[in-house]
Amino acid sequence: MQGGDLHGRRAAKGARRSTAALLDAIFPDDLAERSALGARAAEIDVQNVLADAVRRLVSRTAAHSACAWMPREAGGLLAAAGYQRDGQPPAPDPEAFGPLCSLTRATDLGERGLDPALGRLSLLSGLTAAVAVRPNLGNERSATLAVLLLGGPDDRRGEVRPRTLAALDEIGSGLCGPLTTAGAVARLDRLDDAVRRLDRMAALGDLTTEIVHEVRNPLVSIKTFLQLLPDRLEDPEFHGDFREVVNGEVARLERLIDTVLRHAGPRAEQDPGEAADVAEALEAVGQLLAHRARERGVVIAQQIGTGGCGVAMPHDALRQVLLNLILNALEATPAGGRVTLSADSRANSEGRVVELTVDDQGSGIPDEHRERVFEAFYSTRNGQPGGLGLAISRRLVEEAGGTIDIGDAPQGGARFHVRLPGRPLQR
Repeated sequence: MQGGDLHGRRAAKGARRSTAALLDAIFPDDLAERSALGARAAEIDVQNVLADAVRRLVSRTAAHSACAWMPREAGGLLAAAGYQRDGQPPAPDPEAFGPLCSLTRATDLGERGLDPALGRLSLLSGLTAAVAVRPNLGNERSATLAVLLLGGPDDRRGEVRPRTLAALDEIGSGLCGPLTTAGAVARLDRLDDAVRRLDRMAALGDLTTEIVHEVRNPLVSIKTFLQLLPDRLEDPEFHGDFREVVNGEVARLERLIDTVLRHAGPRAEQDPGEAADVAEALEAVGQLLAHRARERGVVIAQQIGTGGCGVAMPHDALRQVLLNLILNALEATPAGGRVTLSADSRANSEGRVVELTVDDQGSGIPDEHRERVFEAFYSTRNGQPGGLGLAISRRLVEEAGGTIDIGDAPQGGARFHVRLPGRPLQR
């Protein structure tokens, strides 16, 4: 194996580990484990209730053997509680459990007319009486929560004392409430786990879509450069300008990937001294979208008067906001129209504020839609799906301490107005 191949494989393996760490950190796959723990905890609560019932049953009837069996949700039977004066309590009998569940009252297992499986159970185990615990004991179709059984020399098969049957009925009826409550709590816990899993899956979908969206925008410049390259091969000015833009966008992709991988650890705070150059960002985005504007027959005009003031947000974030807003304006403006970008700064009580506006000449955005357009995937264009551009833009602006809103452009159409804290540029 060549050294370069080995290095490449190690790097790829490291990237896979980093990506896995990212997903584990953001969406830890502990829900199944927690759900299983919750199910076991609920099962233990039920067993405690049934164990107390068996103790009371033994105390009142002087039974030599008593047990509580219950169905597991996953299938099979659970010996929830048991007592045996000598030895081990009888194990659950799957063949007899169905007939036991059909009992509508405390029953002597020696009664005539019972299912033969109950007679065999009694002969093999020494258990002589049983009651099915369910919310409506007289309705054999209601779900059985558990079965209580007992046996002993004072309650032989076919000769079980009436007071023993009465105690079985009383204790069995008293179990309905606690067992129903424990089952409901367990179901709510499982539902809560399912909702958390769905929430995390939805968040993962949003994260993935946002990453894809942010990756797609830098690809626009690379695609544009490749499309124009055959016709501008001999144009050195084109080579210089677009090569700089493309190199910047490739570096931006690299930073995006690095950012995604770094999310596996604590999020780094923004450099408090970082300032993005508005004029530089507008020029770069204008070059990036010039070809698309020409294809649509739309003019992009710029009016910049920030006086050398930057904004308190990362360079990539500012470009992302401008790119999203201008792409939105290009989509809205018909052929022959104009998209106007302007930037200015003014002083206020807390320092300087930079105001950015993007005006289009489309049909505008009605008042009732102006808040909703910032929702992910919402669109005012009938039959066309919305995207994440405006939702991402608002998040980035608000994270920088700014605001973004929508108004009417002077020449018709919509105006997106962004206000960001100003910050001196470091030259």
